Amino acid sequence: MSNHFENLQPAPWVISLLQLGALTLVIVLGGSALLIWGQVILAPLVSSIVIGLMFGPLADRIEKFGVSPAVSGGAVVVAFFLILSTMLTAVILPLSGWISRLPELWRKLQGILADWQGMMSAVEGAREQLNKFTSQSADMVVQVEDGSPIETVAFSAPTFFAQILIFLVSLYFFIATREQIKTFVIGLFSVERTRRAVSHIFDDVEQFISRYLLSITFINIGLGLTISFALWAAGIPAPFLWGMLAGVLNYITYIGPVIMIASLFGVGLVTFDTLNAALIPVIIYTIINGIEAQFVTPTIIGRAMMLNPFLVFVTLTYWIWAWGPLGGFIAVPMLLIVNTIVQNLNETVAVPNSKSAAKNADEIAE
Repeated sequence: MSNHFENLQPAPWVISLLQLGALTLVIVLGGSALLIWGQVILAPLVSSIVIGLMFGPLADRIEKFGVSPAVSGGAVVVAFFLILSTMLTAVILPLSGWISRLPELWRKLQGILADWQGMMSAVEGAREQLNKFTSQSADMVVQVEDGSPIETVAFSAPTFFAQILIFLVSLYFFIATREQIKTFVIGLFSVERTRRAVSHIFDDVEQFISRYLLSITFINIGLGLTISFALWAAGIPAPFLWGMLAGVLNYITYIGPVIMIASLFGVGLVTFDTLNAALIPVIIYTIINGIEAQFVTPTIIGRAMMLNPFLVFVTLTYWIWAWGPLGGFIAVPMLLIVNTIVQNLNETVAVPNSKSAAKNADEIAE
């Protein structure tokens, strides 16, 4: 009987596979908990590394004119901050006017739902909700209650500005000390082949991330301008606002276009009287975005940098779950970093194996 149970023991490779799966699960769960728990500090730090990889080659070009890394890093950070501030100002001010028209959009949406459902109760419910909203907004007294949005913003503002400060400072030091960080990491290894592999990984990661983000940035600028002029030709209000939003949201793969379609549908409902006319901005955006996604981006970036859509979707879902919209921005660059590291590790392992195999073949031939 004991021999029978001994024969039922799993094979060693099964045990190794289970151990590897358990270790992977522990690492994923522990890493996820760390990302969520340390979001306030880790999010700006990781974002600064991604942006720093993007602007690293620009800092190198500035340093070729005899400028020190400290000065080139400061110039890049100041330029990035000014560009980002200008973009936010150009978006937030016009967007606030459209936010004030949300009650009108809500009323039209309720009307469409009522027409589709054919029930008077839906119309009555929408009217009551609108009247309640209007009566509350008619009072010009601002009340701050426990748990209100104003209180939430007041408490979250210090954290937000602290994250911006962490991001800018870490971005500066990363750009200014990139070469020192690379030299330090390479110095941790004593084997020459490993040192060359680590150096190659650093160079490839910076090259791929910089090329990807800069290419996507120029593509998004072109996309935003094209959508702006198309919406302007169609008579859509504030066309350059929606074009700029389209360019910014295009950084978030899959999710950004969905948000843009919903926003333009709301703009169409507020602007036009019929549902067919309200779909005009959505159709314009969908056509232009489809051309960009299917033809322009693969042509400019190249097929070699195009990632598996399923991996992109899983990575995007994970990072948005962990860090929200910021996670959506860094999801694809993080996947590119991991992909580049894995490819370099595979090449590092494959080269010695191929050499040893060739040596064995020569010995056998002799």
